[in-house]
Amino acid sequence: MKYNPFKLFWSLKKRYKFLIILGILVVILFSAIKVAPSFVRSYIEEHSQELIGRNVKISDISLSLSSFTLSIDSLTVFEQDGKTPFVGFEEFRINLDPSHLLSKEICVSEIYLKGLYAQVIQNGDQFNFSDILQKVAATDTTAADSNVTESAPVIDTIAAVQTDSAKSDTINISNSVSEALHGLSLAIDNIAIEKSNIIYKDQKVGSKFKLVDFSLLIPAIHFSNQDTDIGLTLKFADGGDLNVKLLFNMETSNFNVAVGLHKFSLACAKPYMKDFLTYKDFGGNLDVDLDVTGNVNEPINSDVKGHISLDNIILTETSGKSISLNRLDVGIAKANINDMDIRVDSVVVDGVNAHFDMFKKGTNFDVLLKSNSNAASENDSASTAVDMTDSVTVADAPTDPSAAAITAQAAAKAEEEKPTEAAKPLKFMLNKLLVKNTNFTANDATLKTPFSFNVSNITVSGNNINFDTPCSVNVNASFPDGGSVSVKYKGAISDMSTMDAYISVKNLALKHFTPYSHHFTGYPISAGTLAFASDNKINKYEIDSKNTIDIYNIDVGDKDPNTDPEFTVPMKIGLYILKDKDDKIQFDVPVKGNLQDPEFSYGKIIWKTVMNLLIKVAVSPLKLVGNLANSGAGALGINTGKNDEVLIDPMNVSFESEQFDKAGKMVQSVTADPKLKMTFVQSFNLKKTVDAFRTRKLKTDFYREKTGKSTLNELDEREIIAIEDKDSLFVAYAQVHSKDLNRTALEKEILAMADKRNQEMLKVLQQQKGVTKKNLQVITAPRKDLVNYKGKPAYKVQLDVQ
Repeated sequence: MKYNPFKLFWSLKKRYKFLIILGILVVILFSAIKVAPSFVRSYIEEHSQELIGRNVKISDISLSLSSFTLSIDSLTVFEQDGKTPFVGFEEFRINLDPSHLLSKEICVSEIYLKGLYAQVIQNGDQFNFSDILQKVAATDTTAADSNVTESAPVIDTIAAVQTDSAKSDTINISNSVSEALHGLSLAIDNIAIEKSNIIYKDQKVGSKFKLVDFSLLIPAIHFSNQDTDIGLTLKFADGGDLNVKLLFNMETSNFNVAVGLHKFSLACAKPYMKDFLTYKDFGGNLDVDLDVTGNVNEPINSDVKGHISLDNIILTETSGKSISLNRLDVGIAKANINDMDIRVDSVVVDGVNAHFDMFKKGTNFDVLLKSNSNAASENDSASTAVDMTDSVTVADAPTDPSAAAITAQAAAKAEEEKPTEAAKPLKFMLNKLLVKNTNFTANDATLKTPFSFNVSNITVSGNNINFDTPCSVNVNASFPDGGSVSVKYKGAISDMSTMDAYISVKNLALKHFTPYSHHFTGYPISAGTLAFASDNKINKYEIDSKNTIDIYNIDVGDKDPNTDPEFTVPMKIGLYILKDKDDKIQFDVPVKGNLQDPEFSYGKIIWKTVMNLLIKVAVSPLKLVGNLANSGAGALGINTGKNDEVLIDPMNVSFESEQFDKAGKMVQSVTADPKLKMTFVQSFNLKKTVDAFRTRKLKTDFYREKTGKSTLNELDEREIIAIEDKDSLFVAYAQVHSKDLNRTALEKEILAMADKRNQEMLKVLQQQKGVTKKNLQVITAPRKDLVNYKGKPAYKVQLDVQ
């Protein structure tokens, strides 16, 4: 009897039939699970050219039914040459948890990617994956655009719909995902990307970025009112690392992102800088620590705070010279573009070294920005081409019945009908501004003899700088050979037409300006120092300026017979006549006018005044005779005391040019012999000085009350000194306020001023060659000696042998 398995199967009980069928299905399912990945891998590799136009290689694909895990090992997509890797990874794994389906939730318990590699190459507007996009796009079919007979009403309808929808156009990812999954929720846990490398090349500009050890960690993505925590870290092959931490709520669309970029090498920007700069080399580092809080529906309304710094910035010009910055620190308390609210904690600039070179054909900045002008011309041409294209499009638009054209017209109409909002006023505050350790050199090669002048130790300081209300900024700098400049500015950034500015220049050695003197007058300057004070009040561009020029011991050499100067001025005789018996030239130059007048020139007015004064006195024989009769031989001398002293004003912290000049000549003796030590001892009668200082203080307070000024400058000090002791108004003021001045406090202030004079004198004298702390000392005599001192206030010089 033959064995018939089918009869045997049908003779079994139902439960055995079910078990057998179930077993067969399980075997088939497991077989399919084992076979399907290999089939999919083979299909993808064999048909990759049809699918994306590229060769694809996959080592293995596996699917585990027990853990519901799909794994892919070593996938590589090649470039068009079929050999060079374009994108790929070592390992990919995704795990599903089907038990959550009972609670209507799709749960992805793990997404893991290791060894991601991608190389993106750009050439103009084309990328090395553009062919893939084109291939995919070619496979999509779109329905032909339907003709619209009544385009104008349709346009109005679309515009109205777009206008209404724009009012409530917000992003809610949680709701969008739920709708896309037909009511199911989605949960994704444990997303990790490890040990990845991404390369970006721009062949047109020659740039290359390489992200090394790229990693991304997301513990969980929450499609609910719970923040998703995302962490990103990577390193740049050329230097620097990036850390990003993002908290994002998909229901409210609120986010908070913290960005930390450290020691990022700016050298990678060199290929892009060539579009607008002509230079030899560029380098430096960037650090960024920012915290941004906002909502993805209103990104412009985000609040930004943090810190940005630049280090070791060096721009080397084609000439080989460089412009450098040691460090720039910017602390941002708050920045909100939507509210136009910018609050900066501090801006600290440290160690700038810059220069400005003038040539007959331009400046070094013209060379640096030369390529920028060419780029601008190209942009203008491109802009013209775009404008022509736009005009053609607009002209053709009415004849185009397509839906795209109607939508574009509707959008344009809705935009035109949208009410314009008034611009918000800028709220700006800079709590602290500090520029320090800065040096600037000016070079002028347009003269017959090149000019070079260095300004060092430039310091700029300011506090509570804002946009609308007046604020103060102070500038100080040092000149060669002990000179200095001080600038005090007060004004509002929003109204540059109204401001106060005070400029004070002290002990400026004129010999450095011989190239200009030789060029304009034919005479070289051999000696002399200049002091300049300028008090400027500007109201709606109308300037009222008081200027005083004080020149000491100026002398010029013989006129160069081989030059053709711009001004024919008898400098020698002119200077001789202008000098008083103390070898000084002092005159005031008032300046008034409108700064917006194209004929107005501040420097030209002062220079013209000086030249006119020289010419006027030089051609006046009566002036010459009168000056000689009054001054006699003393016009050639120096009246600053005896040979071993420098007279001072004990009630004045600063010095005049002649005091610096004589002290400088006296200190030269110690540079000739290293065994010598020179000590400047400051002496004055303490009792007489306190009495005189009491009167000076009363006059100062009287002047402040009369003028309403809170801060005083050198020009104000001159007016205070000029107040007569017998002035009736001053006498009345002194009788009331004299008792307010304590003698002990006045004495302390006098001695403090003496210490400041010592520091100022020492600072200037130490700038001379050969002068050190060992061979020079500047001190004040002991108090007991000051009480009994009977001579004129002066620095007495003592010489010792070391």
